Amino acid sequence: MIQFDIYRFTKLARWTLTIDKKYHVKSFFQNLVVFTLVFVFFTSITFTVNRQAANYVPCSIATIVAFAVTLVLGSSFMFYSMSGKHDMQSLLMLPASNLEKYLVRYASWIILVPIQLAAFFAADLIQYVFGLAVGHEGVRFVTSAAIEYVERTWYMMQIPEDAQQAWIAGVVFSAVWVHSCYALGATFFRSHKYNWVLTSAVLVFAFMLLMIVFGWGTVGAAWWNNRYLFSLLMLLLVVLNFWLSYRLFCRTQVVGRFVNL
Repeated sequence: MIQFDIYRFTKLARWTLTIDKKYHVKSFFQNLVVFTLVFVFFTSITFTVNRQAANYVPCSIATIVAFAVTLVLGSSFMFYSMSGKHDMQSLLMLPASNLEKYLVRYASWIILVPIQLAAFFAADLIQYVFGLAVGHEGVRFVTSAAIEYVERTWYMMQIPEDAQQAWIAGVVFSAVWVHSCYALGATFFRSHKYNWVLTSAVLVFAFMLLMIVFGWGTVGAAWWNNRYLFSLLMLLLVVLNFWLSYRLFCRTQVVGRFVNL
């Protein structure tokens, strides 16, 4: 069988979207409720009850953290829409290659980003209307407040211009590497619902072990400042993690032990 066929991949993607429709609708309303409660509480309820000025900073921080978590941990959600062994069995029996199945399952978390974005804008509109209804004089959109917060935080960090690109590259490559680790964890651990917890525990343990072995605050001091070497190393580790994740996915069984080995 050809490993990748665009026609077969498209049919598989449509089938996956149809099967996961209920999960995506549920995700939208979950994000909508959480965003709305946070926004309304900090922008209107604190103003109405305690006569305090609306606080958009916690709303901005909550928004940034929510999207950062989705982007970094998103790969661990690959199988969240699959409720049990029957769904996994149906996936394994589909007339498609393992590569196509893996790519479709990986891409399933990307749909959560526009869903979360739509829920955020809807919650932002709700808090704006609610603020007007209760007579909140300083009502504004959280969107603009979050943008101003990011710009203000970036200015306060005072990173030299010659180091900004290296700093951004370091953050992006580190985030992508962590993302690939969660992709590996999603196929390594059989517990789909809590694989992000198990993967997080492994990452924390590995980080603490590195700190102990190399000394606190001195890990890779020689090469950490070399952004080219750091970027190359991170890129190789990302490729390795995704390759291992795919190989473990190919070994997935309906009935198995704690891990897919």
